[in-house]
Order: sequence, then structure tokens, then C-alpha cells
Amino acid sequence: MKKIENIKKILVINLGGIGDVLLSTPALRGLKACFPDARISLLAVPRVMELAKDLPYIDEVFVLDMKFASIIKEPFLLFKLRSRRFDLAINMRTLVTDRSARKIRFLFNMIGPRIKAGRDTDGRGDFLDIKIPEAVIGQKPEMEYDIDTVKALGADPKDRTIDFHIAKVDLDKISVLLEDRGIRPEDRLIGIHPGGRPSHRWPLANFAKVIEELRKKTACKFVITGDKSEKGLAAKLAHLSGGHAIDAAGELTIKELGALIKKCDVFISNDTAPIHIAAILKTPIIALFGPGDIIRFDPKNISDKAITLKCLGAIAPAEVVDATLHFVKH
Repeated sequence: MKKIENIKKILVINLGGIGDVLLSTPALRGLKACFPDARISLLAVPRVMELAKDLPYIDEVFVLDMKFASIIKEPFLLFKLRSRRFDLAINMRTLVTDRSARKIRFLFNMIGPRIKAGRDTDGRGDFLDIKIPEAVIGQKPEMEYDIDTVKALGADPKDRTIDFHIAKVDLDKISVLLEDRGIRPEDRLIGIHPGGRPSHRWPLANFAKVIEELRKKTACKFVITGDKSEKGLAAKLAHLSGGHAIDAAGELTIKELGALIKKCDVFISNDTAPIHIAAILKTPIIALFGPGDIIRFDPKNISDKAITLKCLGAIAPAEVVDATLHFVKH
């Protein structure tokens, strides 16, 4: 094993989504504490740029599309990374398949760090100098795998706090948006997030049924969230709800979405980044899981205000209604 010494420049490669980067923040903070004089750079996908650039222990963010075709079309970026002459590069994502392992191997070879470290998922990380063993099926929360990774490098992150700061300007913007659409500060608000990976989506008709039933049992208002690619999905749900839910999809930054979730009394979502945001903010969350890795990503790992329902095909609208009523008084 190569010695971990004279570390002045570190590159963390995390090509996961928003939730993955949020869950890695305790490990990144611990890494900085271990190497306080080192400059830490992060290589991430475009959608996490807004979040990553505000992390105080990250000095520089490079953006790369995770598609392999895009990687080989980025010679300038790869040359720039190689010219940094990193002492240490760390892969902080699971090598789910042989294909994903080849991508990371290619990146490491092109960037040329002195020491290559990271997750060795089911033996796929044979190109690494420092290997952190893991299985593709999670045996513990994702955050703990990130922490194990930096522990192997000498760090000792004791603080599990996840960094996600929401500024007053974001809260104020959401207050104005809600009031403009007829939702008063005293109204009880339920957020609905119907998006995420197509294979992780609960049927829209079920979400609509939940809205219908909750309207009979509570005086809550409803808001639908989603990114720009999910605007059509959100619009369809707004229509199915008979106009009883406002549609905010595609309008918000990550931090503004966080501000909206913070104002919700309950947030109902498929297995995607907003469940982690809700869990971090301690907003009560009803998380709907399908084929995702529930052991790694269950929001109950970081919040005591989370109810997780498993198996999309088996989850009935009545279950979601009952779970929501657990947090919302009639």
C-alpha cells in the first residue's frame, strides 16, 4: 500500500446525485479536518453544482456528465485535472457494475493521481491503491460507507451532521410564492414529489387518490415539486388532482426546494433526492421505495420523522394516507 504522506492536493470523485453528495458531507468535512492544509477539489455531475459550490471544505468544483461518451469528449477538462497533479484521488461512489468500474478506472488513468483510493465494490476496484471493501447490496447506511472511505485515509469523522444550509432569502422567496398561489402561512401544507427515476415512481393515479382522500380528512393544502425534466409529470398530477394542488415543478433551485420542504408539514416522495433533503431538515417524510437500496438510503437513517413504505406495486393509497395522518392532525 502506498504511504499517505505529503498530501497537498486531493480530488474527490462523486458522480452521484444530490442525495449522494449530501450524505457524503460528514465524510468530506472529516477529510478536511485530517488534511487541513490540503486543497480539496470535487468532480461531480452538473445537477449538484449549486449544492457543492457552497460547501466550505471544498475549494474547487469540476463538473462532468457521467455518461461515458461525454467523458471521452472532455479532453480539456481531463487535461486540466491531470495538470493539477493530485496527490490523492478518491472514488466516493459504489462501483455498481463492471461498466461503472471501467469509467472510474478510465478517469483515474487520465487524471493520474499519485495515490488512488476508493470503494472496491465486489472486487471491481482492483485498480485502486487503497481499497475500501463493500458489497453492491448495502449492509449499512450510505453515509457510513463514505465515512469508512475517509477513515481508511486517516480521517476520523465523529460528527454525522449533514450540511445543507438554507438562507433567509430562499425562505422568503418560498413564502412569497406560496402566498401568491393562495397558501397562507397558517395553512397546513403537504408536499408531493412524484418524480425520480422512472423505475422508482409510484403511479400518478395513486398520488391523486392520496390528495383526494386527504382533502376529505384534513384542511391541508398541497404543492407538487419536481425538476425541469419533471414539469410534464407534475402538470399531469395537478390535473388529476382536480386543481387542488399547486404546481411548483421546474421553478426552484435546490436550496429553494429545501426552503419549500422546510415549510411543509409532511412531504410525500418517491425514492429520490428530496427524501434526503426532507430527512435532513426534519420535515416529516413519507418515503415510497421500489427497487432502490433501502438499507443504504432509508431516510430513517437520518431522521426520526420518516415513515418508509416498501414495494411500489404493493403500496396502497390508503397506506400513504394513514402514514400522513400520523403527522397531520385531522
